[in-house]
Amino acid sequence: MTNDYVQRSKPNNPEPARRTIAFELLPEASNLNDENHQQAVPRLIALLMDDLFRLPGTRFRFGLNPILDLIPAVGDGAAALISALTLFVAARYRVPKVIIVRMGVNIALNALIGLIPGVGEIFAFWFRPSHRNYQLLRTHIPAVASGPVPSRTRDWLFVIAIVIGLLLLFSFCAGVGVYLVLRLLHAIFGT
Repeated sequence: MTNDYVQRSKPNNPEPARRTIAFELLPEASNLNDENHQQAVPRLIALLMDDLFRLPGTRFRFGLNPILDLIPAVGDGAAALISALTLFVAARYRVPKVIIVRMGVNIALNALIGLIPGVGEIFAFWFRPSHRNYQLLRTHIPAVASGPVPSRTRDWLFVIAIVIGLLLLFSFCAGVGVYLVLRLLHAIFGT
């Protein structure tokens, strides 16, 4: 709940009235079943990974995703694993499996194109997979239920299979990154 009050100035006081507005990034714990809570984790991930900074003089936003892509060997995979947390939220609210697959494809596509030096960072800046996944959840969570619906075992197995696929993708990205760094070092130092 936000606190909104106005402090009125006294007639003999020349100071203008002050207004204080409190805000919150995440919803209070008392509202656990409302729509804001359902989307708090994906909203936070989208904020950190894709919307944290604004490019000065433009309306374009970016987050840690393109920055992590600059780290050789593990950056793309780490960004993919952080973004994969939204898949667990989707499973908890029994979002249709086709939407979960779309979310997984968004993450995997960003990680695979992120392997290409230079192109991957620009693609992550443009594509913003966590933001896309958050928009998908915003669209489909309210349609599913007003509160969490008990997930079935096969829902969790489906999401775990996608996360295992993303872990394998992380291993692949790390392996390719290490290989490229070693080849670069070999080309520079010739040993």
